[in-house]
Amino acid sequence: MAKIRMAENPWLVIRHVEHEDIGTLRAAFDRAAVECRYADVFRGDAVPENLSGLAGLVVMGGPMGVYESDRYPFLTAEMNLIHQAAHASLPVLGICLGSQLIAGALGARVYPGPRKEIGWYPVEVVAPEDDLAQGLPSPFMAFHWHGDTFDLPVGAVPLFRSQLYQNQGFRWGRSVYALQFHLEVSANMVESWLADKGCGAEIAAVPGLDPQTIRQRTQQYAPELERISDRFFTRFLSQSRSAAAFGPVSNVEP
Repeated sequence: MAKIRMAENPWLVIRHVEHEDIGTLRAAFDRAAVECRYADVFRGDAVPENLSGLAGLVVMGGPMGVYESDRYPFLTAEMNLIHQAAHASLPVLGICLGSQLIAGALGARVYPGPRKEIGWYPVEVVAPEDDLAQGLPSPFMAFHWHGDTFDLPVGAVPLFRSQLYQNQGFRWGRSVYALQFHLEVSANMVESWLADKGCGAEIAAVPGLDPQTIRQRTQQYAPELERISDRFFTRFLSQSRSAAAFGPVSNVEP
């Protein structure tokens, strides 16, 4: 596993492709003195069987679907780890595929959506009273790159939605957050995705989708999204430390 920094009880960051990194979350980690290490499943890194020595879990995006565990056996191992973490009140953050894996780990259905949502589209806050969503602008422009969606797990609190996808994010328990859209991206990250051959082929397969339009909108909307992500991720880390004091989840509370 490739280490970012190591100290006592690190967080584990699971990556499925190299270019889907933690992005703006890194700054929040650094300010909070949070130590983390990567498990790069695309390099063959093993997903831990248990939570021993871990303080939190971040699961990033990727091109595969939750329902493709026969082709990607590590997805099953990830859902097992997420399930353990959720019921032990360990903080969990899932982005894009990561959010779908959280939904699947908590018993919800994950499936292909009506069409791919790639680029900049508005997201509406539907739970403004939530500690992390409180005070966020609604709607705000977010970056999307997905074709799958999920049903909400039992007990989940919906947080965000878009015009095309009703479920863009949810909270489960006190410390599990799932975001379908990419709150973590910076302008440089978007450019690296557009330069990736696989991403380019995916864009080319979507009628009317223009990489240059995405670039222009990135310059317009990325700075504000970075400010929003900073607020959200900082709150997430602060709340995660508080939630850990309550112990394992027995009954899910909204």
